[in-house]
Amino acid sequence: MSAAADAERRIRAFEEMGWHRTGWEADNQAADWLIAELQTAGIEARAQPFRAPRWHWNKAEVRVAGHRIIGEPMSDGGPAPGMGVVAPLLREPRHNTMSIIVWQPTIDDPRRLGPEIYDHLDHLEAQGAQGVVLLMDDEDGYGILRNAERPWDPIRLPVLQIAPKEAGPLLDNEGETAGLVITGRREEVQALNVLAEIPGADLNAAPVTLMTPKSGWFTCAAERGGGIAVWLAVAERIAAQRPRRTLQLVASSGHELHHLGLDAYLESLGDAASKVSAWIHLGAAIGAKRGTPSLAASDDELMTIAQSALSASGIERDPFPVGRSGYGEARNIAEIGGRYISLLGGHPYFHSPQDTFDNAVDLNLLTRHINAVETMTRELLA
Repeated sequence: MSAAADAERRIRAFEEMGWHRTGWEADNQAADWLIAELQTAGIEARAQPFRAPRWHWNKAEVRVAGHRIIGEPMSDGGPAPGMGVVAPLLREPRHNTMSIIVWQPTIDDPRRLGPEIYDHLDHLEAQGAQGVVLLMDDEDGYGILRNAERPWDPIRLPVLQIAPKEAGPLLDNEGETAGLVITGRREEVQALNVLAEIPGADLNAAPVTLMTPKSGWFTCAAERGGGIAVWLAVAERIAAQRPRRTLQLVASSGHELHHLGLDAYLESLGDAASKVSAWIHLGAAIGAKRGTPSLAASDDELMTIAQSALSASGIERDPFPVGRSGYGEARNIAEIGGRYISLLGGHPYFHSPQDTFDNAVDLNLLTRHINAVETMTRELLA
């Protein structure tokens, strides 16, 4: 089977499992599937369990003027139990006025998907907000979701995420009294990372780690599937020709929950984490149609290696300043002082239920990334 056909098979299989939220059925099914794919290539793999929070909500809605709009709570937002929050709908807070704020950040607002939102939510609460309705969508109008930066320490303010196309009754009834209800429970679940190792010829040489996240809000064909397809293909190719250094393989869950799976893996390594020669992070939207591809590296040497490999495969990525990890799991590696290369980005269906193979994957671009990542991985393993 060609590299392109194999990548398509894998991404479609991943998509068909369902929503890959941490610890959900599809996420755990993906762990078993990844282990089987690696074992077929002769690579022994295992699951690494870790604990994660799961928000089971049974009602998440806002009502106004006889209209009922259903949404999804922000995963690290607060509940609005019982009768919920009852207050006027406002687009902007009014000092010391109880309100439910309807907020639609622009697509380039860093608060939209970034951690900057928490300071803004604190500000809204200080101004009297009792709840927030957050309006965000993809280019087809489907609602998108935020990742949780505070999965174990959720904020008090209830935040309901809905698609702007559903928000007409809210926008048309500004100033009217509305009710916001978010009920459910948080519980602890077991989620699974997938770990494997391809032993090198020199077991005393510092290893290299190739890592990719495997969880996300929806089917994540481009967001996660591209990185997974590259990860599997490169692992197979490296295994077929034993390198000098050992290659460690990590597919981590918990991505949308502040990278909990990678944190669990790093904790399990202890001091050994500091002995890794370099980390390659296969982040979001690798091989995505109409993507916004970026590149990060911890130092000039690794940036040169990455850019050379990408250029040889006809791939352009916008580089971050050297030493700036950007978003994604590479920031965890930066925090422990590790050296890293990170391929990261977004695309028009990022964090959307519309992130499917047919909508979002450029198979030719993805296949070229397989070749580029193999090249940089081999250079680091030499």
